[in-house]
Amino acid sequence: MKIAVLADIHGNIQALQKVWEHVDRWGPDTVFVVGDTINRGPRSKACLQFVLQKRCVEGWRVIWGNHEDYVLQFDEPDAPAHGPRFEMMRCTHWNYQQLTPDEIASIRTFPYQIEQSVLGGQVIRAVHGSMLGTRKGIYPDTSQESLAAKIAPAPQILMVGHTHKPLLRSLDGALIVNAGSVGLPFDGDTRPSYAQIVWRNDHWEAEIIRVDYDHAAAIRDFYTSGFLTEGGGMAKVILTELKLARSLISPWLKRYRDAVMEGEISVEEGVREFLGEMGG
Repeated sequence: MKIAVLADIHGNIQALQKVWEHVDRWGPDTVFVVGDTINRGPRSKACLQFVLQKRCVEGWRVIWGNHEDYVLQFDEPDAPAHGPRFEMMRCTHWNYQQLTPDEIASIRTFPYQIEQSVLGGQVIRAVHGSMLGTRKGIYPDTSQESLAAKIAPAPQILMVGHTHKPLLRSLDGALIVNAGSVGLPFDGDTRPSYAQIVWRNDHWEAEIIRVDYDHAAAIRDFYTSGFLTEGGGMAKVILTELKLARSLISPWLKRYRDAVMEGEISVEEGVREFLGEMGG
């Protein structure tokens, strides 16, 4: 049995198409997309349509991630429409506006978890972050004690994403596969990653695959889509994440969120200061 695991596409259609070409040549029995198909990137609509078509025609198994939460909160009547919180989420609102009601309804059909029994009782499970939630990720430095809690009840294979940092780990007979990120890697390597899992010689084997793609075209999409000009200051931070293959939103929020919410600094001012210190 051959399983492909894709995670954290984040609206990068250039990366998704190249990863799909590689997956298609490999010929897996099953493809899992473990959350965050949309948002934090400029081509969320195209990526969602691509994944929905594959789910319909080829049976791709697709689950919900925290960025599906972020986008769909704008479908609620109490969603922010102005003010500092809205300005920090303007790029998410922009992505929400690109979607039709039918596409939003399709996202709502994504489960938070998929569990499947294969090969006479082997349990494989897909979640976005971990069993503790979509934002509780599994990292290379996650302790064994914390890892045990994040995979319980332990299956034979747990497939995750969220951290944008690929890894393979094992604990108590469970193989943990973090596929990294198709659209926005954070491990210093700008190439998309996905995971290949194979049942061979009576045990599971897994490998992280990196795929070359047109990184410059992905950068151009930020400009040609309108995302960079209409998505507010945080879109500039996300573009820098793409260029550097490094997480920047979290350190930006840690440094500026409270000051923005208290009106001490605007999002644009905070972004200029933050990126200026980085030489950007």
